[in-house]
Amino acid sequence: MYTVDENNKITIVKKDTAYFSVALDNYELREGDKITFTISKEKESQTPLVQKVITEFTNNNMAIIYLSSEDTNLDKGTYFYDIQLDTETGWVDTVVGPAKIKIV
Repeated sequence: MYTVDENNKITIVKKDTAYFSVALDNYELREGDKITFTISKEKESQTPLVQKVITEFTNNNMAIIYLSSEDTNLDKGTYFYDIQLDTETGWVDTVVGPAKIKIV
C-alpha cells in the first residue's frame, strides 16, 4: 500500500510494489524524451539508491513509474525523491521534488 499527499510526500510499506503516473500539464512527452525517478538518502545526494528511467509513454501523455519490491526494500525511514524530465532537445526540468518518500 502507498499514499501520496498534497505535498507529493509518498508513504509506502517496505517491500510493497507501487505504480503511479506522471502527467505534465504544459508539455507533451515525445520520442527521445525521458523521465527519471530517483530515490536518495540525502536531499542533495549524487548517489541514488533507486533510479528508474522511463522512455516510453502512454497515448495520453503519461509516464508510468513502477516501484518493485526490491526498490522499496530500504531501511525504514524518510528518503528524498525527485522526478526529472530530459527532453530530446536538451531541456532539463525537475518536475517534482525534491520531495519526501517514507518507508514504513
